[in-house]
Amino acid sequence: QKRRILSNPYAEEAKMIILEAGTEKAGQWVEEDVDVIKDYREAFGALPPRTASLAVMNDSDNTGERSVSYVDYIEVYK
Repeated sequence: QKRRILSNPYAEEAKMIILEAGTEKAGQWVEEDVDVIKDYREAFGALPPRTASLAVMNDSDNTGERSVSYVDYIEVYK
């Protein structure tokens, strides 16, 4: 399953938006384009504040596998 929004089990004020999962694109460079305001509204049911935080993460502790991500750039614009 692609794109999902999940509650963060460690911080109730945070949400996690899953863009990729599984092995289908493992070993490939993947470029993502997202609408941050739309995602925020979908996740929290409101417009975002003037300032917010963004995290890029990967997670494999429950599977016992190893995962690595590289970020080339993040561009935010109106």
